[in-house]
Amino acid sequence: MKSQLSFYIGEATWQIISSMQKMAATNDSKSKSGRKLTKESIDFYHLAVHFLSIAFGFLHRWHVSTLFENDRHFSHLSEMEREMSFKTEMGMYYSYYKTIVEAETFADGVKKLGKDDISEYGNIINAYRKYNLLPEIIASYLYHSVRNLGLIPQGECWETERGHGLSSVTSCIGLDVPVYFYLEMVWITTIYTAAILFKYSTYMSNSVFGGFITMLLFFYNHNECTRVQWTPPLRETFAYPMLLFQMYSVTKIIEKYATEDIQKVKRWRILTDGLYMNMLLGTVSSLCSWQLSHFILTTQIVALLILKWVEIIPKNLFLSLSRMYTISSILSMIIIDGTLLLHSLFSCILIGSNFAEAIVRKLSRFLNGRKEVILEIIITIFLTKCLKSYIFSIEDDAHVYNILRSKLTGYKDFHTMLYTCSPEFDFLQYKTYEAIIKTLLLPIAILSGILALYCWYREYENEGYPYCIEANVCYNGLQTGAFIIMAGFIMRLKLFMTPHLCIIAGLVCNKRYSEKLGLRSKAIRGAVLILLIAGMSYHGMERLQEERGLIGEYSDIEQEELFEWIKENTPKNAVFAGKMSLMANLMLSTGRPIVNNPYYESAEMRNRTMRVYEIFSRKDAASVYVTLRSMDVGYVVLEEPLCLGYANVPQGCQMIDLWDMVDSGTAKTKGKLPLCPLLFEGNAYPFRRAFMNNHYVVLQLVYSHYFEYNPKTSMPLQYQF
Repeated sequence: MKSQLSFYIGEATWQIISSMQKMAATNDSKSKSGRKLTKESIDFYHLAVHFLSIAFGFLHRWHVSTLFENDRHFSHLSEMEREMSFKTEMGMYYSYYKTIVEAETFADGVKKLGKDDISEYGNIINAYRKYNLLPEIIASYLYHSVRNLGLIPQGECWETERGHGLSSVTSCIGLDVPVYFYLEMVWITTIYTAAILFKYSTYMSNSVFGGFITMLLFFYNHNECTRVQWTPPLRETFAYPMLLFQMYSVTKIIEKYATEDIQKVKRWRILTDGLYMNMLLGTVSSLCSWQLSHFILTTQIVALLILKWVEIIPKNLFLSLSRMYTISSILSMIIIDGTLLLHSLFSCILIGSNFAEAIVRKLSRFLNGRKEVILEIIITIFLTKCLKSYIFSIEDDAHVYNILRSKLTGYKDFHTMLYTCSPEFDFLQYKTYEAIIKTLLLPIAILSGILALYCWYREYENEGYPYCIEANVCYNGLQTGAFIIMAGFIMRLKLFMTPHLCIIAGLVCNKRYSEKLGLRSKAIRGAVLILLIAGMSYHGMERLQEERGLIGEYSDIEQEELFEWIKENTPKNAVFAGKMSLMANLMLSTGRPIVNNPYYESAEMRNRTMRVYEIFSRKDAASVYVTLRSMDVGYVVLEEPLCLGYANVPQGCQMIDLWDMVDSGTAKTKGKLPLCPLLFEGNAYPFRRAFMNNHYVVLQLVYSHYFEYNPKTSMPLQYQF
């Protein structure tokens, strides 16, 4: 596989070099052939960029799909093992795709999602609108369509011997297998991600070599750029390519309309511009695919506001972009449940900034330019704060701000601790800094920033402010800065930081910057490029080979035993509770209703989970039993590490530690023992221990049944069994 990867990279390199040689030859002969040859030269350049972007896209698809197979040996797993490998919320999202593809028709499947009564037992919800299931809807629609048309080739099946006394399983591969069709949709998004990255960087640097530098750094830092190869069904898998496309479109809009010429164009003509339509598509798609997309778009609005306030982009350009944000938000709220989006900081700052603009415009005759800007900043902040705190206040996103608060202060609560105790929500780890420094990603990105600033300084002498500044580069610099801050606080968000650093690093190949430094010779620029690639590759190839060298095989016998027991020994309407991530897998593999799931963006789900997790506290068994009974829970699943307090989590993050923090250690001071170990190993009363293996225990809530007997006397007798 390593040799195959080297072959693909070599082919891509050869294509780039060939393209550049042809472009150079064409440019040298421009004066001889006039405008026609210039147009042919431009057409060839764009064709070469398109071809190379597609080539990198398919290379990335091959890379992530083989990593996924190598990690799990997915092709040789049973259907249940494949489903179990989709941990945490991945299992929940995939379960909805499974529901639709297993329905007789696509419409029947969507109806089931519209009346989902098993993911939040006790509630009937429209899962499609609540859980951002647009990717699953599209994938299942395509599956039904191509299957009905007979376009899916028949797959291949075989028997896999598992050894260790386990029964053999049937493994099937091919697009007619629903999970493989779903994964193919995921791999298509990876093609799109790499293709957009290359085109984005090439556009920014005005050089295919800039795109090549970006793609090399992307592959060398692949684990820091994405986790699609390990967690395909996550929302970010589908949303990030669309967010990247949206940012690319905004970048092109800024460059096209960054001058005052936009004022001469009628508003309706701007809004029918193809670039604006691309922005609309990217914004709507990302908002409908991931509930956290609006936070990313908030950073974009802030960056654009800064550019407007320092007069790098005209006010009319910001207003036209704001209109597209508004249209996108309305369309998104029609497609999905728009409650979270309507009450988001994104909506508040969008409304606040436009009202501030209107107010300042009315007062402009009384103010000079600097006072206008200061007043607009104050009004924008004030209105945004008022809207978010009083008009659009909502509990569903309160945990996000509490997480940020906990990072900046000593604030703690149960829900923030559940987040911050997981590695994904910890501060950015040292190994990430080490990786982006060793592969020269961070040094080259910093160098690119310095070159841009130096170039603007030199241009200032000739053109003055703000014409000396490249507005599109400045926007991407601000956007990258926002992503760095976000990733610094929450490691999971490095998937935005690292690819954007790769894009910024590509600017080092900008010919304009090189010439400002006096590097006008192609030979010298080529030598510098070779040195950079050599320096990047010294540790980069080592990291790439290490990533591709990971070989594993998924197996979880204890969980498989648990799910098989549930399917065979509990009624189909039996209601389960337990660890959030396990409940998602349980719902997927057994079809049983659950009372809590990993969708923690819902305030109600956070409250439900906290009530279920009382079983990990020091409360007495009777009170926990009553709490679970009030939720109509029939069975509770306990995991040994979580229950006995030796889960692989940071110090102070065991479940009992969280509950001791909630009650300030009162129960611990009184000498009360943790409840869960007693239920797991000792006397489980009033629960009944219904199942047990090396890793799991299932407790059954045995409800009392009442009936009333009315004798001839006036006093009723009540019997309890």
